[in-house]
Amino acid sequence: MTTSTPTATDPAVASLFRPFSLGSLRLPNRVVMAPMTRRLSLGGVPGADVAGYYARRAAGGVGLIVTEGTYIDHPTAGEHADVPRFHGEDALLGWKGVVEAVHAAGGRIMPQLWHVGPARMPGAPPFPDAPVFT
Repeated sequence: MTTSTPTATDPAVASLFRPFSLGSLRLPNRVVMAPMTRRLSLGGVPGADVAGYYARRAAGGVGLIVTEGTYIDHPTAGEHADVPRFHGEDALLGWKGVVEAVHAAGGRIMPQLWHVGPARMPGAPPFPDAPVFT
């Protein structure tokens, strides 16, 4: 059996590599990276490692990146300290650096807003005495 990897000029996939526009959003192509949790944001603040991670994906040809889940501003939204927050001056400043790095590499980026809901483990703050998932 022979297999081949399609290229941007292959008619079966050529449309994936054409620019896309919707309103003011302009994407260099139609390749989208789905969210994947990395846990690289110490204390919930994305730093240089996170910016580099996403910028490398943009430089590699991903047109739109959907970030890993980002915690909203609610005490039960998250349970892992190294998953990024999408609130607070420090975290938003970190995201500014990530966005700038992705844009410089030619990509676009958007957050996945996240609340872990019933996935929180018993014993987790802010309600550690709750006998069930909170």
